[in-house]
Amino acid sequence: MHSQTQAGCDVLVLMKRIGTIPALAINLLMVTSLVTIWLVFAPTRIGGQASYVIIDGNSMEPLFHRGDLVIIKKAARYEAGDIVTYSDSKMRAFVIHRIIAVEQDYFILKGDNNSWIDAYRPTKDEIIGKFWIHIPKLGETMKWLRTPINLALAIGILGGILMAGPITQPHHRGNRRNKPPTRSMGWFEATLYALGFLTLAFLALTIFSLGKPVEREADDIKYEQTGVYYYSAAGAAGIYDTETLHSGDPIFPRLTCVINIGYSYNLSGQMQEVSGTQQIDARISDEQSGWQRTIPLQPETAFSGNSYTAIAPVDLCQVQALVSTVEEGTGFRPNTYTLTIISQTSVTAKADGNPIYDSFTSSLVFEFDKVHFYLAGKNNESDPLQSSKSGKAASANVQPNSFRFLGLEWNVFGLRVLSLGGLGLSLLCLLIFGWYVLQATKRDPQFVIQVKHSSLLMDIYEYDFEKNQPLVEAASIDALAKLAERQNSVILHMTRDRLHYYFVKSDGTTYYYMENEKRNTETNHAKRTEMS
Repeated sequence: MHSQTQAGCDVLVLMKRIGTIPALAINLLMVTSLVTIWLVFAPTRIGGQASYVIIDGNSMEPLFHRGDLVIIKKAARYEAGDIVTYSDSKMRAFVIHRIIAVEQDYFILKGDNNSWIDAYRPTKDEIIGKFWIHIPKLGETMKWLRTPINLALAIGILGGILMAGPITQPHHRGNRRNKPPTRSMGWFEATLYALGFLTLAFLALTIFSLGKPVEREADDIKYEQTGVYYYSAAGAAGIYDTETLHSGDPIFPRLTCVINIGYSYNLSGQMQEVSGTQQIDARISDEQSGWQRTIPLQPETAFSGNSYTAIAPVDLCQVQALVSTVEEGTGFRPNTYTLTIISQTSVTAKADGNPIYDSFTSSLVFEFDKVHFYLAGKNNESDPLQSSKSGKAASANVQPNSFRFLGLEWNVFGLRVLSLGGLGLSLLCLLIFGWYVLQATKRDPQFVIQVKHSSLLMDIYEYDFEKNQPLVEAASIDALAKLAERQNSVILHMTRDRLHYYFVKSDGTTYYYMENEKRNTETNHAKRTEMS
């Protein structure tokens, strides 16, 4: 009990001697505040996590009004009821509306004050973020500052306010001698500043990392359905390059009536237990009149696995005969007709244990007349023989959570370990530093003065007192240090017989302060004994 009380007294004496360092505390608080503000409110364009939206309409009234500022943040998932901002590629604008439904990979949105649903349905990648903070009318101020002349005016006013402080301060007499000194930072302050900054920085990172979950739902599993058509038939010798007609070649029914239509389906992605059904139909139609006729080519057939292949023969002479019958009965004779081969696939699978139900329709389109059939869209950039459809499936697994900062991907668990380890190490260093200062103070009471006023002290061996010069004793070393700062001078330090003398010369007067090392040691010991 006695040792604990004595240690507490030592700490009180040390704190009393060292005093507070308000400028250091303010700087540390300012740096910590800036780091926290950056982590929370930095825009996404410069590596942050927040986006800022100025309301420019009435579609979300009465919640948001024109001129309000809304801050949004990226979220891992979006659900019905969330207010989000998305990029509308058709309007080339950003829209902030509420999600009312989710259909597969697309979100259906609507303004609270609108009677209609948004025509554009964004995907998750097109959503900028979810509503976080609402500040009424602040957007008008930000709009005003966007104008260059207004921004220049605001900067000028702010600069004038900052300059008003030095202008209104009273001037000191004299020139350079009365200017406040430029004080360099001593090793004690520099060490304390560095350790304090690291502690607060790691504390901010710890709070930030503890506020985010270590794991999150795994990303959706992407899959893709692909359908590829091909056809072939026996060709007449000397008409084609080979005796077999291949995909992409025009087809002349006078040379061959029957062609074989082949279709290959493939489901790519991390899918399990894949199965489904597939059927192929032929549809003859006329775009001008709207007439069409569907002919089954292959009935609904079950399959299992990620891929399958089907082949169906098509009698082109029968197609032309059907068209001729329609023309004779209706009297309508268009120049060309369309023959569309349609493959309809329904698939069932599992992704990470979650069931998936999807469908896929792929078409092969021919244009034809009285003479020949030819592949439609052959001159387009897309492949008329191939089509695909992408999809996503929700995953039941979890994965390590991460976030983007300064253009890099950071793992939350790794950041948490780093921040906690750094916080513990910095606190340990602060304790070791405090213990070292306490022990040094016990050994040498002058240590506090040397540390606190190291930038003003200059050791000397002798000091010559001028005759008839006033000699005034200062009440404390702190009072002497303030005088030295006002005079832009140093404190001269001289040691004689365990006595420490400190001098400052000002306007013909020598101010001094004396410390008796032995007396201080005995006095401190007596105080500790009395308090114990």
